[in-house]
Amino acid sequence: MAEPKARLEARIDRDLDRLIIEAADALRVSKTAFVTDALREAAMKVIARGDVTLMAPEVFDAMMASIDEPDLSPELADLASLPRLIS
Repeated sequence: MAEPKARLEARIDRDLDRLIIEAADALRVSKTAFVTDALREAAMKVIARGDVTLMAPEVFDAMMASIDEPDLSPELADLASLPRLIS
């Protein structure tokens, strides 16, 4: 048995409604199909952005160069010299 469909309602102005109808007609799809596809694409873009870090090429190059340069960290050196609880 097919999973029941969810329902989405939105209040939009008449100009946007006409624009959606015009675009759906141009693609020869229903208004529902047009809106559903547009919402799915927008949602996927937002979610995909969470998996990707965007930065300028020069920032990326500086970050990559900094990986090869160890930071001075006396506190970390002190912690590393403590007796180990697990051997």
